[in-house]
Amino acid sequence: MILTLLACGDLELSQEWELDRLRLLAVRADPAEPRPGDTVTFSSLRYVPDDADWTAIWFACVVYEESGCDIDTDALAGLEDTAITADDIAALMEAGFAGVEPGMTPTWVVPDDALADLDTGAQLEGRSATVQVTLTTDADTELVVRAIPVSLATTPNTNPDVGFLTVDGEPADSAIPLVLTAGSSVDLVATLAGDLETYTYVNTDGETEERTEELEWRWYVSGGSLGGGFVDTGPEDEGGEGNQAWTAPSEAGDYELDVVVLDGRGGMGWWSQAVTVE
Repeated sequence: MILTLLACGDLELSQEWELDRLRLLAVRADPAEPRPGDTVTFSSLRYVPDDADWTAIWFACVVYEESGCDIDTDALAGLEDTAITADDIAALMEAGFAGVEPGMTPTWVVPDDALADLDTGAQLEGRSATVQVTLTTDADTELVVRAIPVSLATTPNTNPDVGFLTVDGEPADSAIPLVLTAGSSVDLVATLAGDLETYTYVNTDGETEERTEELEWRWYVSGGSLGGGFVDTGPEDEGGEGNQAWTAPSEAGDYELDVVVLDGRGGMGWWSQAVTVE
């Protein structure tokens, strides 16, 4: 049936970069590579159509077994705001509950014994934790599950950030809508804040290597079209820059442009830009 629909051309699938539905574009942990006992703060880049009311529920836990970790999302069932006790909160935290937005910043404390069963070498390599976020509106739900490393690494990862965005060579301001003419084409350049990180890596032969991060830039727009596709890894001599060409929508209105930078080690950052097309 699906193949038939595709063959007939009646089913038009969205491009990965199109912001045309509820989306969770990025989920970030700070610090990006925590140690046992650290408090981790989570944040996300969301696209919510039509400024709809939304809720995001967060859970997190350490993955001790190959089968995953013990997240009990049913722990929220039956709780009422006016009836939550200290025991309820303790039970929620035990179940992996990290927070609910809006109104409560999602945080999670890595268990002190998260790496206690590993030898010294394995503690440097660490193990994964899982963070799960469910974004919901009245019309739709988006679920994202991602891994974050927990370790005693000598060069723990830190998140990259987008330092600035230029549009045809002119700097944009994330706090002020960018104004474009309908149908116009612009060149976008996102630049990394700071330098590429160098880190210690143990290869499959047990040998220690010094490596430099290789960034990936992901672009999203709620209208118009991207000339450079969804992902931009950039040439090696421009590792700290992401480049994109965007043709603005032909219809006047308010739109959104987002760029996410990933460091290949679990770290990420982003720039979100409101756009007014005239």
